Amino acid sequence: MKTVRSSVLYRIAALLFAVLFLLPILPRRYARDDADAGTAVSESAVPALRSGGAGSGLVSESEAYQYVLTELLKRRTKTDGEGRLCSEVSVRDYHLGEDFVRNQLCPLLFYSEAELFFLDTRGFSWTTSGGEVQSLIFHYADGVDAEIAATMLADFRERAAAIVAGADPAWGEWEKIAYIHDYVALHYGYDHRVYDDDQKDYAVYDAYGMLKEGIGVCQAYSLLTRYLLRRLGVACECVSCHELNHEWNIVRIGGSWYHIDVTWDDWDDKGLYGQVSHAYFLSSDAEFDDGGHHSDSGWESPVRATSGRYDGFFSDVTTPFVFAPGAIYAINGDKLVKYDPESEEFENLLTLNLEWTVSHGFFGLGGSRWNGFYAGLVYLNGKLYWNGSKKIYSYDPVTRDAPLVIYEYKTSPGSKNLIFGLRAKTDGSTVRFTLSLMSDPNSGEITEKVYVAGGYMITWNIAGKSYETVCLPGETPRCDETLLALPSDVFDYTFLQWEGYPGGLPAATRDATYTAAFRMDRNDADLSDLTLRDQYYLLRAARRTAPYADEGYAEAGDRIAELDALLSSFADRTDAVNAAFSAALFGEN
Repeated sequence: MKTVRSSVLYRIAALLFAVLFLLPILPRRYARDDADAGTAVSESAVPALRSGGAGSGLVSESEAYQYVLTELLKRRTKTDGEGRLCSEVSVRDYHLGEDFVRNQLCPLLFYSEAELFFLDTRGFSWTTSGGEVQSLIFHYADGVDAEIAATMLADFRERAAAIVAGADPAWGEWEKIAYIHDYVALHYGYDHRVYDDDQKDYAVYDAYGMLKEGIGVCQAYSLLTRYLLRRLGVACECVSCHELNHEWNIVRIGGSWYHIDVTWDDWDDKGLYGQVSHAYFLSSDAEFDDGGHHSDSGWESPVRATSGRYDGFFSDVTTPFVFAPGAIYAINGDKLVKYDPESEEFENLLTLNLEWTVSHGFFGLGGSRWNGFYAGLVYLNGKLYWNGSKKIYSYDPVTRDAPLVIYEYKTSPGSKNLIFGLRAKTDGSTVRFTLSLMSDPNSGEITEKVYVAGGYMITWNIAGKSYETVCLPGETPRCDETLLALPSDVFDYTFLQWEGYPGGLPAATRDATYTAAFRMDRNDADLSDLTLRDQYYLLRAARRTAPYADEGYAEAGDRIAELDALLSSFADRTDAVNAAFSAALFGEN
């Protein structure tokens, strides 16, 4: 029996659910009657989710659109008759019709421009005279004025600039698109909340909210992706589908346009750390419509994507494209690959031979496995790292030596948890991994998180208890006397040294073992020079063998009672040492 992953089906079902059940409770856009005397104001219906009509070209390139956007970003405000803050933009020189304003210009501002997050996107209004629109009126979001909007806008641009700075200016369009697609999918998650007017629980629809909260709906994904790519000089627009209540992007490489849907390619919010789907990456119109994933009868795009150049080409890439000096790596199917965007070819480096086994069956026969590949991939400090179901592997793509197993997850009895992804960060020398452990990758419910540094396996013997961790090759193990310098008012012992290393620990070697030696700070002369561990076991032995009569005790029971009290004291102290050491070595920071 095979157990099949259903992450893509889950997203499709979720979106269909949103169309059928959530549309009635989504916030509606409205127009307000803000007309001056003698000027007619038209109430807008709910605007169609369109980016332009057939043959209209890119509306965002029109002079009127650019003029309105520029004026709104100047944040000139006034107060309407109801005391609400708004911006009014005169457009009388552009001779605009109401249909264009209602169905194209204004909806596009809300569904394409990430920097207009400070406006109330639930509605807009306009004034007319002689059948032409004279001015457009946009209200500010609740609690926001021009000064607050300026502060928020500066923060948004600073956050976005930090992401853009991660791109190499020398990259071509493909590299920039892959970088932003994967960055957004890896660092942000889908906001599964819905609009609740009673609890005021609003899902995040704008790019700024997504940058701050780390979650957003498809519109936030699309707005943020468009903004970041345009900052990198890549042509990118938003595409929307009323039937699916969904929005994504269309990008240009060379002279051709391609669809990318970061929302549907995002697996990270399901706990599949370090993994990004590319099923909806650089697709043609025909590819997107194939199978009904994006219904062609319901979505509108400012341009058509007629080139099938990349259709299906990246569909088996389940990790981000990781950028190393002079090379781009990914996991494609079950292979670690190097990708060349110039030749548009994959070079196979390794077949990974990894499986996520659910059960082995009786006597190891039969059994089942998850039908998928759940390896995350990161590049740090010149090494590629990925996970199997229970191990982390390290690989040098330059030397191409055999991969090293740098960590192995030891399942607790009865647990069916497996590693379904990894994240990593570095301070420039040490790599720290976050592993997501689950028994069912379809649930998206992480049962356990494990934090581990990357490198050789090290065993530490501390106060009678053994710990295992890992250390990068060539580095001094991170557990030194500073971690054992616990408060003297709590622990009455002093760390002496790591046994056999009076000058300090050497650089780590594979499978090394280090044992800590302590001195007890007590008045008992016969105990002062013994290590804490040796004292503990000595007392246990003394409880069985110590001569009683020669030590001045009236009865053996008196000596036993004294030893029991010492044993209890040492046991409590040992437990405290173990807890403190474990927190120092394994605690999240």
